[in-house]
Amino acid sequence: MSSEPENWKMPVDLRDFDDEFARAQSRPPSAETAYEEIPDGVYETRIEDVTLNRTSSTGNPMIIWKLRIRGPQCEGRTLSKVRVITAKTVSFVKEDLDRLDMKLEKLSDLNGRLDEMVDREVRVFKRTNPERQWSEVYFLRGRKAPQSEQRAASPSPWKTGTDDDLPF
Repeated sequence: MSSEPENWKMPVDLRDFDDEFARAQSRPPSAETAYEEIPDGVYETRIEDVTLNRTSSTGNPMIIWKLRIRGPQCEGRTLSKVRVITAKTVSFVKEDLDRLDMKLEKLSDLNGRLDEMVDREVRVFKRTNPERQWSEVYFLRGRKAPQSEQRAASPSPWKTGTDDDLPF
């Protein structure tokens, strides 16, 4: 005995939709860019949200950063950076936090300081690993939030091109 409903075995007649289908407009491929994969590369972003959660499979703690791309390529789109916290990844967690100028005495202090990372500007590098079929986002350098007292009134060194160590 089959568990499928009896009406699933009947042929589907779609003729009632023919007129609407003829009038329907299909979006051109360029209109779908918001759903396409963000290309690998370096992006200027702003941290929009930071959460501390647990992985569904192992229950390990993880930090999730939601990053809004500031442009010009992919402006307004978002990237997510996820860092699972284990004994093997603690040094990577510390490196991520150091690049965001988050100096902690103890990792357990992080939960009460997540909001300090919100609105911070950070340059990231997105790379897709073709063998593993997933992407990773790396923090390259962070900037204090615009309302930070340490931020100078002068324009951002990134915009003026003076924040590098290149000799030319």
